[in-house]
Amino acid sequence: MKKLFSLLIIITALAVVSPQIHAQESSFSPKLVLKTNPLSALGGPFWLIVVPLTGEYKVLLEAKTLPRQSVTFGASYIGPSLLLNLDDISASGTEISGVNTAGYKVQAMYKFYLNRDSDDIEGFYLAPHGSFATASITSKDNPADILTGSKLNVNACIGYQMITSGGFALDIYTGLGIRTLAWDLQGDSGSIFDIGGDRSGATVPFSISFGYAF
Repeated sequence: MKKLFSLLIIITALAVVSPQIHAQESSFSPKLVLKTNPLSALGGPFWLIVVPLTGEYKVLLEAKTLPRQSVTFGASYIGPSLLLNLDDISASGTEISGVNTAGYKVQAMYKFYLNRDSDDIEGFYLAPHGSFATASITSKDNPADILTGSKLNVNACIGYQMITSGGFALDIYTGLGIRTLAWDLQGDSGSIFDIGGDRSGATVPFSISFGYAF
């Protein structure tokens, strides 16, 4: 809940700053926004408590559908985290001599913008959001040892998107949702990672992305 409260404060601050940025803006009305977040390469969507097992390299495209409405589709490559090399950690008393990490993530969101004085895709919004990610971590020494994770998220989000007159876009959201996380172990993968069992429950989504509107 502390993270949710902090995100709401940030979103409110953006709502105060954004009108000042647009005070001299007249005719810019974007229909598409291309976004990403390089920081996601440090960790996610698969973690071992506070240890990032993967990094995410994503691209998001938001397209206006109706006045004050838009749809967003995202695609990601799931690879090694830039924050931590799995070869540097040990699990179950055995040092990992080398792994290959690869997978993908897809996501979609439909936004309903709440601004009454504009038909543009900016300002406060409410949105349902869903994503699915899967990744495999394979031992280099024994390719038959494979740990595969699958993660499904369904969220109800509140967010704020700011678009400057120059086209720079900043999108931030949080909310509440549910997730399911499942692991499939083949070979001796369980001895490589003490990963625990399948899990499901409530989650607090958080996302910041940067991009260009046109």
